[in-house]
Amino acid sequence: MALEHIALISLGLLVGLSGAMIPGPLLAFTILDASRKGKVTAHLIVTGHMLWEAGIILLLLLGFGWLVEGYRDLIYSVGGLMLGLMGMGVLKGGASGAEAGDPKIGSSLMGGIFYTAFNPTQPIWWATAGLALLLKGSEALGWLGVILVTVGHWLSDFAYYLFVSFAVHWRSDLIRPKRVSAPLGLFMIALGAYFLAQGLMGTLRAFAA
Repeated sequence: MALEHIALISLGLLVGLSGAMIPGPLLAFTILDASRKGKVTAHLIVTGHMLWEAGIILLLLLGFGWLVEGYRDLIYSVGGLMLGLMGMGVLKGGASGAEAGDPKIGSSLMGGIFYTAFNPTQPIWWATAGLALLLKGSEALGWLGVILVTVGHWLSDFAYYLFVSFAVHWRSDLIRPKRVSAPLGLFMIALGAYFLAQGLMGTLRAFAA
């Protein structure tokens, strides 16, 4: 593999890792899913995450980045509301003694899609920093460059979430569904409230302008 190819993969890896390590709903779901199933499930979760992101990347490459930017406040509002509802579902599941997490999402793969789709930072990140990353790859090696930086980005997701899933599985004696459901549920509610506030404030500013 040429040095330039390795450089583009590494660029995607580093940029992707900086985003993956920021706590969010996908991390919460990964911890919950591994703890309630008692096994490593991150490979399925990240596959679902990748499938959703592939759709976003395709839209951006087709020139629809303006659509994401134009509806930024709506994305934050809807995503924040959904995160809050997910967090309440996690709390309810833990309080009732049921499996931690949203009982409607038993599939790790579908959970990866769902918790990525309703994370309002995803489309915004791809329309800004992510798009810059794709353009850098395109400028270097055309379509091959786009593929290489994307592969690097997804490798970072696999590496980080597999590490988290292994850690949860390894210390399953400490990280049990009932123990993690309350803090993770509250975290998701707080995150949802923050994004909802961001979206509503942006909407109010737009009307006031």
